[in-house]
Amino acid sequence: MRDEKVGLRRAAAQERRAERRQLLSILVATTTLATSAAVIARPARAQQASPTAATNEVTHFSIPVQPLAAAISAFIRRTGWQISYSSALARGKTSVPVNGDMTPAQALRRLVSDTAIQVLVNAPGSAALVSPMAAATNVADDGAVTLDTIDIGAEHASKIDHWNAPPAYSGGQVATGAKLGVLGNTSVMNTPFSVTGYTSKTIMDQQAITVADVVANDPSVRVYTTGLGSSAGQGDSLRIRGFSVGASSVFFDGLGGIAPLRLIPVETMERVEILKGPNALLNGFSGYAALGGMVNVVPKRATDAPIASVTASYFSNSLFGTHIDVGRRFGANNEWGVRVNGLFRGGNTAIDGQFAELGVGALALDYRGGDFRASIDVGHVNSTVDSPTGSAGFGVSPDVLTLPAPKASKQIYQNWEYAKSRSTYVIGKFEYDIDKNWMIYGAAGYRYSNEAYLSSDIYVTDKLGNASASAYYTPFNRESVSAQIGTRGEFSTGPIDHKVSLNVASIFDTMNYTGEYYGFYNFYTNIYNAPRIARPSTAGLSNNPPKYWEQTFPTVTLADTLSFFDDRVLFTAGVRYQQINQTVFASDGTISQPAYGDLAFTPAFGLVVKPLEKLSLYANYIQGLEQGPTAWGGSNRGQIFPPVRTEQIETGVKYDFGAIAATASFFEITQPSAVITTDAAGNSTFGVNGRQRNSGVEFNLFGEVVPGIRLLGGFSYTQGTLTKTADGTYDGKAAIGVPKWQSNFGIEWDPGFVEGATLSGRMLTTSSQYLDQANTQKISGWTRFDFGVQYKLQAFAYPVVLRARVENAFDKSYWAGVDGGWVTMGLPRTFKLSATVDF
Repeated sequence: MRDEKVGLRRAAAQERRAERRQLLSILVATTTLATSAAVIARPARAQQASPTAATNEVTHFSIPVQPLAAAISAFIRRTGWQISYSSALARGKTSVPVNGDMTPAQALRRLVSDTAIQVLVNAPGSAALVSPMAAATNVADDGAVTLDTIDIGAEHASKIDHWNAPPAYSGGQVATGAKLGVLGNTSVMNTPFSVTGYTSKTIMDQQAITVADVVANDPSVRVYTTGLGSSAGQGDSLRIRGFSVGASSVFFDGLGGIAPLRLIPVETMERVEILKGPNALLNGFSGYAALGGMVNVVPKRATDAPIASVTASYFSNSLFGTHIDVGRRFGANNEWGVRVNGLFRGGNTAIDGQFAELGVGALALDYRGGDFRASIDVGHVNSTVDSPTGSAGFGVSPDVLTLPAPKASKQIYQNWEYAKSRSTYVIGKFEYDIDKNWMIYGAAGYRYSNEAYLSSDIYVTDKLGNASASAYYTPFNRESVSAQIGTRGEFSTGPIDHKVSLNVASIFDTMNYTGEYYGFYNFYTNIYNAPRIARPSTAGLSNNPPKYWEQTFPTVTLADTLSFFDDRVLFTAGVRYQQINQTVFASDGTISQPAYGDLAFTPAFGLVVKPLEKLSLYANYIQGLEQGPTAWGGSNRGQIFPPVRTEQIETGVKYDFGAIAATASFFEITQPSAVITTDAAGNSTFGVNGRQRNSGVEFNLFGEVVPGIRLLGGFSYTQGTLTKTADGTYDGKAAIGVPKWQSNFGIEWDPGFVEGATLSGRMLTTSSQYLDQANTQKISGWTRFDFGVQYKLQAFAYPVVLRARVENAFDKSYWAGVDGGWVTMGLPRTFKLSATVDF
C-alpha cells in the first residue's frame, strides 16, 4: 500500500511538472506573438503616413504563380501601367498569385509580397519596384514613404466577387476573405464570424497532403487523425473549438455532401477555409460532426497566364510522389479555362511497417463571360493503407489512470490490416448577373464512395499496455446528390443598404453498410510491443453491404445584411428552414429504427461595427444542426440518435495594421454530449447524456510584420464543462477531449544574404485532456516543433522551388487527442523533400 501511494505521489508530481512545461511553452509563444504585434506599429505607420497617388479604380485580376518578370508583364498588359525595375532585382524570384477585384496598386504589391521588393507609386499609372534599402532613400521629410497598403476589408462597394477566391493578404499565407455559405465570399473585416482561409502558397510551402495538414496551422483546431495512413475509418478528423468535425462534413466550393470521403487531397485545391463555430444558417444541415465549425475547400481554376508545373516529392521513410498541374485559358477574351491536376504518391510512411498509396485526378473546366460564369469539376481519389493505425484509437480501461504514449514510429497494428477508399465526384456551378445589382446562382453535385476496412479496435487493460483487440471487416458504399439555387441582390431603403440572399437547397444521401462483421475475430496484443497475429479468414464475409440508411435534407434560407453609415455598421439577420428525414434499415431490408422526420428553424444574427477604418468589432448568435451521433461502441453499436442542435454566442475584435492583422474572439457554445459509459459489470453503452458547454477566448495574428518576416499563429483557451448530466453526477466536470490551452506559433524568414531562400519554423502546443466524464483519466499535454527551408532558383531558364521540411522534429511521442473516450497517437518525425519546376 505504501509503495502504491508513493507511486501515485510520483505520478502526480510528474503531471505537475508536465503542466508547468506546457504552460511555459504557451507563455513563450504568447510573448513572442505579443512582441511581434508591438513591432508592427512602426512599419504600419510608415506605410499609411501618406496616401498613394495611384488610381483607385477596381480591376479584376487573375495572375498565377510564375517567374516575377513574367508576372509583372502580365500585370502591365492588364493595367497599362508603367513599371520600372532592374532585371537583376527580379531574377530568381517568383510571384504570388493575384486573383480577384482590387486596385492596380493593391494587385502590384500583392504580386511581390513574397519577396523583399517594395513598391513605390510615383504617379497615377506609374510605379517603381526597388529593394528595401533603395526604398528607405525615398522617404519624405516627415518620414512618409509612398507605398500602397492592402486592406483586408476592402471590397468593391457595388459588387462583391462571389466567383473567384478572395485575394491573399500581406505575406500570402491567408486570404482576405472566405466563402460563408449563402452569404457568398465575404471579407474578414466585414463578417461577424471568425473565419480563416489558407492559400495555395501555404499548402505548397508546407507540402501539405490533406485538409488535416493545413488546418493544423490554426490554434483553435487540433487534428486527432489524418487520412493518409493514420486512421482506417475516421480519415481526416479534427476538433474546432473543442468539438469534433469529420471529413464527411467538409464542403466542396460551398456545396455540402460532395467532397471526397475520408481524405481530401489539398494539392488540387486553391484554398482551405475554416469557419469557427456552429453555422446552420450559412451552410445548413451538414451531416455528422460539424457543430464546432466547418471546412470548405476551393478547387484550382485556370488563370490568365498558362500554368505547367511538375513537383517530385519524397516523404520518410520511402513515400515518393509526383504532382502535375497544367492550366490554360482560351477564347478571344480568355473566357474558357481548363485546369488539370494529377497526383500519385506511394511507399512506406514514417510508421514502421505501414504502406500508403494515394492517386488523385482532378479536372476543372470553367467559362467566364460578361454576365454569365459556369464551371464543372470532376475528380477521383483512390487511397490504400496497409497496417493503418486503427479506426478510432485506443479504448482505455477505467482502472488505467495514466497511459504513456507508445513510440510514435512503432507499428502497433497488424500487417494484415488495411483501409481502402475510393471517391468520385462531379460538381457543376453557374452565376448569372440579371443586372448590376441582382444575380442568380446554382450548383449541383454527385459523389460516390466505396470503402472497405479490415482493421481492429484495441482496448487497453493495464499500464503495461496489454490490450484486447477486436478485428472487424467493414465494406460500405455511400452515394450523395446535392443541389442548390439562389439569388443575391442589393437595394436601398432610404439610408439603409441591403444585401439579400435567398437559397433553396437539398441533399439526398444513401449508405450501404454492415456492422455484422464487427468483432468476428478477437485476440490479445500490447501497444508497446505488439505480437504478430495470424490473419483471420474473411471467407464468407460479403463485399456487398445492404442499405443502412437513406437521408434527405431539404432547406430554404433567407438572409439580409443591412448597412448603415457608409458601411460603418453591418447587421446580418437570417433564418433557415430545415427538414431532416432519415430511415435506417436492417440487413434484411426492413426498417430497423422508426423513420425519423423533423423540421427546424435555425436563426442567426450578426453585428459588425467599424468605429475606425481598420477596426472591426463584431458579435453573433448562431445555431448549429447536425445528424445525431451513431453508437460506434458499446452494446448498442450502430444505433443512430436524433439530430442535435447547438447554440453559440460570440463577440470579437479585428484590426488590420496594413501588413499584419490581429483578431480576438470570445465564445460560448452549448450542445448535447455523447459518451460511452461502463457499469460495474463491465457493460458499455453509448448514449447522449447531458449537455456540454465550451467557453473560450482565441487570438490570431497573421501577415508580414516587416519585409521578409511573416507570422502565422495565436493561442486559444477553452473551458469545456459538463452540465445537466444524469442525476447531476458529472455536473461541473471537464468535458472529454477538450484541452484548456492550445497555441501555435509559425514564422517565415527570407534572409537577405541568401537571395531566394526562406527559413520557417512552427511550434504547436496542446495541454492535457480528460478521457472520462469523472475526470479520473487524463492524457498529458504535448509540444511539437516543425522546421522548413525553401530555395527558389532558375535552372535552364525555368523557375525551380526546392523545399525541405521536418515535422515533429524532435520525434516526440504523444497522444494527439481524445474523441469520445478513445485516444489517438501523434505522428512520428517525418521528413519532407520536394522540387517544383514551372515550364
